Amino acid sequence: MALSRKNSSRIVVDGDTFRYKVSATSPDEDRNFRLNVTLQREAGGSRLEVLGLVTRDFWLDISKPGVKVSKKYPTITPRHIRTIIGRAINAGWQPQTTGPAFVLELGNETLFSSSE
Repeated sequence: MALSRKNSSRIVVDGDTFRYKVSATSPDEDRNFRLNVTLQREAGGSRLEVLGLVTRDFWLDISKPGVKVSKKYPTITPRHIRTIIGRAINAGWQPQTTGPAFVLELGNETLFSSSE
């Protein structure tokens, strides 16, 4: 089953239409949120689940002296989604093939330094 249109965003990459959804877990003891990114071709196929990305809520830190906007507060943009799709395909994800979800481990340093 493809990702719901109601709860996901659409993106076209190399003529193929994908849907993606970004969510965050509850904060851990250090107030870091793990980002969950799920992608799938709109026409169906295997899902891609991206793990390992972390963000913080800027508004939780704003009252601390010396806090500035930095790489601690990354957000996922369509440009990042395109990068994720390319990396996943290079790692062996076959988006058109049905089957179990393909898990791609990415760290903030890998995704945000390479595409910004």
